[in-house]
Amino acid sequence: MRILITGAAGRIARQIVSELKEAHELRLADRVAVLGYPSIVADLSNRSERRPLKPWRRSQQARWKRMFEGADVVLHFAADPNPEAPWESILPNNIRATLNVLQAAEDHGVSRVVFASSNWAVRALEQKLAPDCYLVEGPKIDSVTAPFPLRLYGLSKGFGELAGKMFVAEGRLKSFIAVRIGSYSVEPPKDENLRRRWIGADDIRTLFRRCVEAEFGGFHVVYGVSAQQTAPYDLSHTRKLLSWFPRQALHYE
Repeated sequence: MRILITGAAGRIARQIVSELKEAHELRLADRVAVLGYPSIVADLSNRSERRPLKPWRRSQQARWKRMFEGADVVLHFAADPNPEAPWESILPNNIRATLNVLQAAEDHGVSRVVFASSNWAVRALEQKLAPDCYLVEGPKIDSVTAPFPLRLYGLSKGFGELAGKMFVAEGRLKSFIAVRIGSYSVEPPKDENLRRRWIGADDIRTLFRRCVEAEFGGFHVVYGVSAQQTAPYDLSHTRKLLSWFPRQALHYE
């Protein structure tokens, strides 16, 4: 399978590159070169299709073609990952770039886009339900829950989810899956709030592998957290759709 990974130099994306590189043909793109791998350096916020094409636009168009032509799946990680990022960064890097990627995927016949969303897309709802949603039998936030974001960063992730839903509804993409990623770190964090949303390296690698390899169509939202009883998210749809079960667990003394 031919897979384009945007934002491939990022800390989560590099885990996915390591997971998929042996089984699939990867194309890596980022604003900077991805160390140790052939990659395409590109600014995804800028996709000019206007004509007549000036030399720099011809070069830009060729770069987009190299990235997307013949790809089966796009894993879209490229974004400003800072929850405190200002609008001046959120607009080009998280919103405009995501829309450009979806349009390019449509133009080049890509079957599936996997979108790296975030728990920030529903953090306002989590805040509203807390502390009950941290209880084992408390209300959990499920995969049919619409975006209810905090911060401009969360808003940008909600935009990406809704844009993907629109592209599927209009028949412009066959499948789109948004992964609302928890708090990623290799080792479990000490902070209790981060621990509730924690996802470890092994789990995030296998989760995105299933997003690529599982058979499904249409629009879906899934959650990316490791196995802990206090997580505020319902993983039932994630398990059913992807046949994925988190293997890393927090142990409490």
